[in-house]
Amino acid sequence: MREEVVKMFIKYITPYLKAINTVAIVGGSTSDPEIQELIKLKQITADCYGIDQGLIKLDLNLPYNSITKYDLVICSQVLEHLYDVRQAIENLTKLTNNSGYIWIGCPASNRSHGSPHYYSAGYQPELIESLLNLFSSKVLHSGKLGSKRLYFMVHALRIWPSRSELRRPIFAYNFNRRNENTFKKFVRFIYDFPGRFYSLFLSYRLTSQVEYSTETYVFAHKA
Repeated sequence: MREEVVKMFIKYITPYLKAINTVAIVGGSTSDPEIQELIKLKQITADCYGIDQGLIKLDLNLPYNSITKYDLVICSQVLEHLYDVRQAIENLTKLTNNSGYIWIGCPASNRSHGSPHYYSAGYQPELIESLLNLFSSKVLHSGKLGSKRLYFMVHALRIWPSRSELRRPIFAYNFNRRNENTFKKFVRFIYDFPGRFYSLFLSYRLTSQVEYSTETYVFAHKA
């Protein structure tokens, strides 16, 4: 589903490409799909912020004042790992030029995972919008995406399926998801089969219905 969110990112950022020359990636790297797709459209420079080694140090949970400002700040799949989302949004706006743009992607509903901490299953766009408005940022576009089948596979089967696995839950079964011997892989397939079979009767078509949404995105302009 992140591929679909990245498509939305490119769709909304394209009209503003002329104004974007410097980019900050917060909590990610230049291998993130958003930046990879952006590079295809325009040659840009990108700085990476976060708590991992090799990044410009920034803990979004703590107050931060940035001397360097960017035309575009991207923060994708990070907010669920933070305990102070309000502070995080304020920090993102402080990284942004007064006429710059902010892209935020996060789960709308997800299963528990590490990386390294897990604080929330996700957020609806209305929360992100409200926090951005507090810090002089006008939301240009926002929304949520998901599908009945993906929601079931994430929450009931507890996997993040690939695009092919989402479309063909049985025939595209990923036997290499776990490092197990052949017998254990076969046993796991038999164990997973009923849930996979049931998922065939659920639509994989994109929807913005809140009860099936797994992804949230918000695109804002710092006024």
